[in-house]
Amino acid sequence: MNKDILKKITTFVTNVTRGNYSSSKDIENLQATANLQEDEAEFLESLGLMSVKLEAREFALEETIKDLRSKNAELVEAGQKNQLFSTVFVSLFLSISFYVFLISLARSLDYHENDSARIVEAIFLCVCILIIRKSGLPFSSLGLTFKGGMESIRFMLPGTMTICLGLMVIKGLFILLEIPGMDHELFVLSNFDLLFIVYLPVAFLQEFLARGVIQTAIESVLDKRNATFWAIITASALFGLVHIQLSVGVALTSFLCGIYWGYLYSRRKCLAGVTLSHFLIGNMAYVLGFWDYLLLI
Repeated sequence: MNKDILKKITTFVTNVTRGNYSSSKDIENLQATANLQEDEAEFLESLGLMSVKLEAREFALEETIKDLRSKNAELVEAGQKNQLFSTVFVSLFLSISFYVFLISLARSLDYHENDSARIVEAIFLCVCILIIRKSGLPFSSLGLTFKGGMESIRFMLPGTMTICLGLMVIKGLFILLEIPGMDHELFVLSNFDLLFIVYLPVAFLQEFLARGVIQTAIESVLDKRNATFWAIITASALFGLVHIQLSVGVALTSFLCGIYWGYLYSRRKCLAGVTLSHFLIGNMAYVLGFWDYLLLI
């Protein structure tokens, strides 16, 4: 075997040992063009077959490694989901238990305070901070992002404006029917107060807790099928529950509004639109006198 052929074979073997199979065609060409003896041709053919098998096995090994990495990522994600689920379950269970205990204690002491809602929000804020720390979710996934903010506002406007107009119509019917407990003026002028203005940060805080944290966390630990639906229902039920200390009417209304706001948030994953919707609907209900009315129910 001449030196040129030996040199090409050496180059080929060196490339194969380094995982480079591009020179296989050189061996094939060499077999076709060089004047080789029978044993030399068999030797080159064996080298070519060896190269093909090695390449196939290396490809299979790479695919196996990719598959193992994918399964490992799935296991890690499942572990994170289980940890988040445990955190959400334990945190909500303890907070609701503590909340019910405080409600019972307040009733036994005949305690009534308008700022009780802020106390409840403080409790659930602590719970949400714990969930955020344990989940490792970025704040952008909790709705705290400017991305899609204007789009979320445009998306909520038609439904929100319709609800506000509907509240005005209902208030007009209440006045015509002289419903007891409802103010007989369309707008309660005395309700254009400081609360009307500061309700915006309150709405933002409530939406961040209920939709940004609770709804997002619940949705992330549920199976993908119907996860969004059940996350909306669960977060809205919790949102209604924390208003039960005010009245059953406020709690039920909060639950129904929570479903609408949960839907808005699920479509855009941004707090801008849902917060503004909460602010507009809540203030419209306030200046129309529905808050005072629901407190009596």
